[in-house]
Amino acid sequence: MTVVVDENAVPPLISEPEVSKKIKIGWATGALGVAILMNSIGMLALFYMVSVLKINPMLAGTLIFVTKIFDVISDPVVGRWSDSIRSDKSRRRPFLLVGAVLSGLSFILIFTTPMFESQWMRAAYVFVAMMIYTLGYTIFNVPYMAMPAEMTDNYHERSSIHGYRMVYISIANLVAGALAPFILDQMGRLEWMSYFYVGIGGGIIITASMLVAWKSTGKAKFTHAAEDVPRIFQELGHVFSNRHFIRLLGVKACQLIGIASAQAAGIFFLLNVLQRDMTFMVYSGIVVGIVSLLFVPLVVRISKRIGKSKTYILAALVYVVVVASWTLGQAGEPLWSYILRSACLSFSASGNIIMAMSMLTDIINHDAKKTGVRREGVYTAFYSFTEKFTFAFGPLIVGVALGLAGFDQNLPPEEMTSPEIRQALLLGIAYIPAAMGLLSIFLLSGYKLKEEDLQK
Repeated sequence: MTVVVDENAVPPLISEPEVSKKIKIGWATGALGVAILMNSIGMLALFYMVSVLKINPMLAGTLIFVTKIFDVISDPVVGRWSDSIRSDKSRRRPFLLVGAVLSGLSFILIFTTPMFESQWMRAAYVFVAMMIYTLGYTIFNVPYMAMPAEMTDNYHERSSIHGYRMVYISIANLVAGALAPFILDQMGRLEWMSYFYVGIGGGIIITASMLVAWKSTGKAKFTHAAEDVPRIFQELGHVFSNRHFIRLLGVKACQLIGIASAQAAGIFFLLNVLQRDMTFMVYSGIVVGIVSLLFVPLVVRISKRIGKSKTYILAALVYVVVVASWTLGQAGEPLWSYILRSACLSFSASGNIIMAMSMLTDIINHDAKKTGVRREGVYTAFYSFTEKFTFAFGPLIVGVALGLAGFDQNLPPEEMTSPEIRQALLLGIAYIPAAMGLLSIFLLSGYKLKEEDLQK
């Protein structure tokens, strides 16, 4: 898969970049698969399980949540494993190859769940497929996200690398946010075959993009494992004593709980509360994909001017205002209003993703300079675990809230418009995201690692 990126889309931040544009683009291609995988599961899985597979919403939300408990073990193990391998080649790339295959396969399995007669059989099948998804995502993403910290020691070059990554995430927004809803709208959002085609097509794209990242990073700069690698419990203690990392982890946890809740409630809110069809998501996905691309260089420039943490706070403030505005949503919501919210959220997403990952690589390199030990895998393992575990809370919260509100999975979603269901969905799409966004801003205000600290 080849994607041509405008040379001016992410302007070089230093006169002679340490990382070639070819490697940046190749590595960043993996984000296309990661984002399609994560966003599609976050956006579609609960709705698919409840409205198509006819699984009780409480059971569906709990099932998604429980599969993430496995990450408590898998993420640090994979991170530690990729840190400790001794090789004259990259420690990380073999994981990318295996993770690519498992990730694509899991996506296909989830969205081609057989319609067994028993609800429990359907739930059991999805559980196994979700476990494969969890394992494949971990094997690919933990080493993948560790690689930029090895590629360069330059403070602003890291923002540039993740700027390229954001380009592919924007493309993923088009695929997951526009193409998938278009297929579902055309073939029937409650039809099993619609999700079959989404699963097959998405699985192929996910695998291909991740394989491009594996292939393209063969000549990327990498680091070697230390001669004496500390024991895993020593590593865990060290990581959790890093105040910069713990604060960043808290920020991400808050934000992602809100984002996951909003994603899980999104389709239900559109159909039940706004009383609109999925064509709204198609138009919104197109706008988000395009606008996100435009915001990438803007976010990078803003961060150079005011700093990474302040740029991150600005993005979070925009997010809080937009999600809080969903409380004003009513049946018959105009298309322009829905798209405007989506466009504003694109800026927040760009700032969130680029700044968070750039700050993470700063933390990793700052720690390596202080201790002489490279811990990219361990740090990214806990970062990745935070991403996946918090994303599991979204379907759990929304599933339980819908169950308590009396949601009947055997009825078409748009037929259930009670005040209780509206409040259950507002909990997921507005109340929790806004509260978590404000808490993340509070945590960000205390982030102290600056560029000058990395020069010491």
